[in-house]
Amino acid sequence: MKRLLLLLAVLTMGCSIPRTEPEGGPVPGQVINSTAKVLILAVQDGQEQGEKPANGSGKAMVAALGKVLMGHSVPFSTTETLSNIQGFEDAEKIGFDYVMKCTYTLWEHNLTAWTGKGDKVKISIEVFDVKTKQLIGVAGFYRVGTGFTLASGTPDRFIVECADGALSKLYGWPSKN
Repeated sequence: MKRLLLLLAVLTMGCSIPRTEPEGGPVPGQVINSTAKVLILAVQDGQEQGEKPANGSGKAMVAALGKVLMGHSVPFSTTETLSNIQGFEDAEKIGFDYVMKCTYTLWEHNLTAWTGKGDKVKISIEVFDVKTKQLIGVAGFYRVGTGFTLASGTPDRFIVECADGALSKLYGWPSKN
């Protein structure tokens, strides 16, 4: 019985509460219009320092951004370019109002079940007005997984939550996560 209690105490101390930190929003004096058409630029795959890129995580983020925008009836399209300059040209050609650029600023896969450290993902989203080429909003979202679980996951399980959290800061919506 003492061993069981000791084991439970150790497991409890190794746990941490998942943490999220949304930040940012529209640039002072700017409002991001939820009826304006948005062109989402391609997103580079997340990459942990010293590791290979997390293959497919960039496309998954574009899909997550689209899913969240669609859930709020925001018209959007995607492009394969990573370049703001090409994005502005593409958006002008199809009559879109905004260009959205998302970047993974942190991607850390900690093999949670073995290390006791939570996975981490941090993104930054910038929204630019196509006509003026000015930044009109920037938001970030940071997600840390639990410190101990019996099953390991990967940081990509946080992608939709990160997209929702950052877009909620930009558009002023209540976050679903």
